[in-house]
Amino acid sequence: MTSCRQHPRRDRRRRTRVVRAASVLVAITVLAFDPAGAAARPADPPYPIGGAIKVEYDEAGGFDFFGNATNPESDAGRGGRWQAFEKNSSIYWHPLVTNGHAHQIGGRIRDKWGELGWENGTLKYPTTRETPTPQKPGAFNHFEGGSIYWSGATDAHNIWGLIRDKWESLGWENGQLGFPTSDEFRARDGGAGQHMQGGELYYSSRTGVHPVWGAIRDQWVQAGWENGRYGYPSSDEVGGGNVNGKGGYVGQCQYFEKGWITSGVGPLTDKNNSVDVTYRRMTIKSKTKYGSALATGVSTWNSLGRINVTTDVPAGTEEKLEITDINLPDVSWEGQYTRGATHDGIMFNTHFMDSNSDAENRHVAIHELGHAVGLKHSCQGQIMTAYTDDNTELGPIDIDSYRQLWG
Repeated sequence: MTSCRQHPRRDRRRRTRVVRAASVLVAITVLAFDPAGAAARPADPPYPIGGAIKVEYDEAGGFDFFGNATNPESDAGRGGRWQAFEKNSSIYWHPLVTNGHAHQIGGRIRDKWGELGWENGTLKYPTTRETPTPQKPGAFNHFEGGSIYWSGATDAHNIWGLIRDKWESLGWENGQLGFPTSDEFRARDGGAGQHMQGGELYYSSRTGVHPVWGAIRDQWVQAGWENGRYGYPSSDEVGGGNVNGKGGYVGQCQYFEKGWITSGVGPLTDKNNSVDVTYRRMTIKSKTKYGSALATGVSTWNSLGRINVTTDVPAGTEEKLEITDINLPDVSWEGQYTRGATHDGIMFNTHFMDSNSDAENRHVAIHELGHAVGLKHSCQGQIMTAYTDDNTELGPIDIDSYRQLWG
């Protein structure tokens, strides 16, 4: 009897434990499906993520970076696929782009890409995910047809084609030009341009692509850009003027379709020269063994007219210029022009000129005679540049400077 009365009490305790356990299970279940908690977890996303897109999703940061997908994987241009995600990114894939690897693209870079036609525009598919720029704060995506670069100071801008190639050769955003501050735009006669933090890049089919920056850019802009008196740039900036003692130039020059611009070069002509202005003649007494080089120099300057450079000195005429040879291994110059009290002189340094090519010696002679007729150091690419070589020839700045002096 006693035993029979005790059994119901044990049964009640067991039922109580079961009810309590069930209550805990219900509480856990409610927490698990609490909407606030569900939004912070990748479990049971609304749209599945798979294949190559899932590979990029995982590699680029997974749920923490992307959040859930906001659309099913969908068709993209030319047989590709794409999917967008909660945290302002998408992933695009094409089987023939980067060996079938998908790539993330997001934020302002994705916005700019969208403006340009997504994967059906000039840029086509991304070939990298969004990547931080290595030194300056910013980011980029490369594409089949170019790149988009972003920084907080410049926003996102496309850059492609020959302008992008030139920018790359100048160091990308780490070079003097910095980040692009505009998209590429159309310019005169089918050309193109792009504004950059540190200057400009301009292209035409006649001149190629060249940067314009600094004080030369300021002069070019003031003159009307490519529509003004200079036209398109036809060279990069080069050195000019005298050397600075460190092997460099003190100034800069740049060539354009219709002329050139200099900065810091100084005057290109000198009225204190070896020409007898009364007779417009420069008489030479030659004591050099480099007669062939000297003859080329004489004929080169005589070809421009207006003055007569000659080694055939009339009787009773005092030579204005004497040319001699000297062996100086401890200096860096091949030839040197100097002004004198009674006559001027040119010295050819045999230490260098004996081992020069004939072409180089001719250029040395033309250069030093250029000083004698009144020309100062000019720009790279001209015979009056401070450093000549086998390829240096009489150029447009040389001729223009000569004309300024002698008409």
